[in-house]
Amino acid sequence: MIRANYHSHLVYCNHAVGHAEDYIKVALEHNFVALGISDHAPVLPCFMSQKDFERFGRYYRTMTLDTMYQGYLKEMALAKEKYKNKIKVLIGFETEYLPTNEFFVRLLRSKVDYLNLGVHIFNYKGQILNTYTDTNFETIYGYLEACIQGMETGVFNTLVHPDLFMYNYKDENGDRVFDAHCKKVSTAIIEAAIQNNVYLELNANGIFNSRNSKEWLYPYKEFWEIAAKYKDLKIIIGADAHKPEALVCEYVEMAERFAKKLGLKLQDLMEVNH
Repeated sequence: MIRANYHSHLVYCNHAVGHAEDYIKVALEHNFVALGISDHAPVLPCFMSQKDFERFGRYYRTMTLDTMYQGYLKEMALAKEKYKNKIKVLIGFETEYLPTNEFFVRLLRSKVDYLNLGVHIFNYKGQILNTYTDTNFETIYGYLEACIQGMETGVFNTLVHPDLFMYNYKDENGDRVFDAHCKKVSTAIIEAAIQNNVYLELNANGIFNSRNSKEWLYPYKEFWEIAAKYKDLKIIIGADAHKPEALVCEYVEMAERFAKKLGLKLQDLMEVNH
């Protein structure tokens, strides 16, 4: 049973439920020693063209800047202080990385305890693409570039769901197959994580998101089989909880069993290195 989680979302991201205390109470019930909450940071129109911004409307309905300052950060600071003698509460953000938003990423890091890098969108040949729908044997290298450039900034502690590119990946025949391109990209991500002292997250919410699929969309077995070969890679399970009860649930347990079966060396607690 895990003793900590560093990937969870509050009501502020507009696709989760619950407030900080709701999550903290669940964590305390299950004897957690640490809880990191990392809601989605704002994605601002200045990061990209208006056309691209409108194209990915669902992914940009994150909190506003005003909500970030007056809602999320204030609530988290109060909760961290209130429960400081009971559990270690860390304030974080999950945010994208684009070259055009690096200034904002660095600002975010100055406001919180840590950052998670989540690549849901990426730049490929001047166009913003969606990891869930636009990843194929060519565009996957745009995803890789976003992951590596983000990690190389030195401000991200964890790359969450690093294998998200497999969600709807298409090879040269239009099939969802872990091909040579996927292997090359996976190896590069893993080696970059080691080089930049960044954790890779085994994402339990991906198992939940795969519940109606024939196989897991992510975590993807072939990615983690490669990861298992790197003994100096730091791997941590993330609930990616969008409701308080998801902190401790069957999908987290399934992720633990998956890791054990593959012989992955899991980190029990996360150190803030960036």
